[in-house]
Amino acid sequence: MATDKYESVLIRFNGKNYSAWAFHFKIFVKGKDLWGHIDGSKPDPDKDKEKDEHAKWEVKDAQIMAWILGSVDPNIILNLQPFKTAAEMWNYLKKLYSQHNTARRFQLEHELATIQQGSLSISDFYSSFMNLWAEYTDIVYANLPPEGLSSVQLVHETTKKDQFLMKLRSEFESTRSSLMNREPVPSLDVCLNALFREEQRILTQSTMEQQRSTSVPMAYVAQGKPKGRDLSTIQCFCCKGFGHYASNCSKKFCNYCKKDGHIIKECPTRPPKKSETAYTVSVGSSSTGNSANIAQSASTTPAPPVTPEMIQQMIISAFSALGLSDSVPSKPLLVYQRRKSNTLDQTSTSHRPPPTHSLTADSVPTATLAPLRRGTRVHKPPDSFDSLFSAFIFCT
Repeated sequence: MATDKYESVLIRFNGKNYSAWAFHFKIFVKGKDLWGHIDGSKPDPDKDKEKDEHAKWEVKDAQIMAWILGSVDPNIILNLQPFKTAAEMWNYLKKLYSQHNTARRFQLEHELATIQQGSLSISDFYSSFMNLWAEYTDIVYANLPPEGLSSVQLVHETTKKDQFLMKLRSEFESTRSSLMNREPVPSLDVCLNALFREEQRILTQSTMEQQRSTSVPMAYVAQGKPKGRDLSTIQCFCCKGFGHYASNCSKKFCNYCKKDGHIIKECPTRPPKKSETAYTVSVGSSSTGNSANIAQSASTTPAPPVTPEMIQQMIISAFSALGLSDSVPSKPLLVYQRRKSNTLDQTSTSHRPPPTHSLTADSVPTATLAPLRRGTRVHKPPDSFDSLFSAFIFCT
């Protein structure tokens, strides 16, 4: 009896869950063999004739009243103060909160139609769904005659199963399809068992994927940095020390300007290297446009114009450097750039040596400077330097 003094119903009545609370409270009281105090099967004995029995009955009835008061919200307790027995409290709550009417039935049907599993587990969603369904069926079965009750219950069992399965998340689609394609379709209990197994499989699979995804960065952390090059044999050309490069040396010295603080590659006074570019001379009034296009495509920097006198001076300087001053031709020479004719067979002429031509300055109206391209061949007559020196460049 010491433990019964503090026992209470698991579900607490808040004014909106009467159906679920009444169901659990009824089971609880029947388990104590005291339901007769509420349904009237164990009435109160006569106080004058059976004083002892009346006293025992009052103790048990007060115990039921304590259970009722302990299972409802405090704002409802104040409404139960006028009642002196457990049966009176029970009937008051039933009359006030048992909504066997059309409005409550419509609300329950709407909630059953809109409820979804969402982020709930299968167990939590099943509990929420069954609470709504139990209250809904209580209202529906209240006014049914006993003859038609079994048929309605059979139809509702199929509807309850279909409603529950269609509210599940999409990740249970394979299990749902498998259950619906069976013949006959299993009961809701069998479906629920299969859904529990599928939920456990999904949770296990998700855990394994998370472990695999987290193991990849951990492997990289354990690897550490790769072993670098041994610098003990590297000598710095600035300080002549070992173990570092000149670019990282603390005693940098420039061999160009003879100043400290930088190396020759970083010297601000050192002139930049000149780009080595070869040039050819494009002549002829009809080929001027084509040669200009070739020169423009080969270099983005426009080439300065070259005059016949400049070419003559370049040839004289070259011959003088070679000690051939007596062989310098008397007339100015030009390097002639010629393009392949579109009418020639490129296959048959690819290995044919280009012909040699000579031009004088009088026959060249204009000349432009064009850079040499890869694959250029310059042909020089080997006979003597007294003959006219001409170069033909075939640009591909």
